[in-house]
Amino acid sequence: MGLGNFVGRIFHRRSGRLGRDGYKHAIGSLHDQRRAQRLPIAMPVLIYGRLGDEPFFEPTETINVSARGGLIPISAGVARQQELILTNMQTEEELLCRVARLIRSERGQMLVGLEFVQSAPSFWRAASATND
Repeated sequence: MGLGNFVGRIFHRRSGRLGRDGYKHAIGSLHDQRRAQRLPIAMPVLIYGRLGDEPFFEPTETINVSARGGLIPISAGVARQQELILTNMQTEEELLCRVARLIRSERGQMLVGLEFVQSAPSFWRAASATND
């Protein structure tokens, strides 16, 4: 089942929940900039990139996902427009993405809005199985 097909099921099940506790305000401020509907799905991911000459990787979990990318908390000091490799830990699929937004949450944590470099509407396909 594609991302668009289970939007209604997830939305009704989560009924208005924008993200995990403490992120509602930060995520809500992105509302006007959205090009694709986001779903509040927590999915394990691994992010790879470079900070200067040093490679880094960081396991994290999505706060929300869309057909164009996702929002994750991250401790690495990435920059806007920086390219990263995102791995969906449920499918082990890797995808090149770019940092589209950097947001500081109310708790002081850095949230990174990722945008897929190429369209990949099925990248989060395991999300429906996760929330059944």
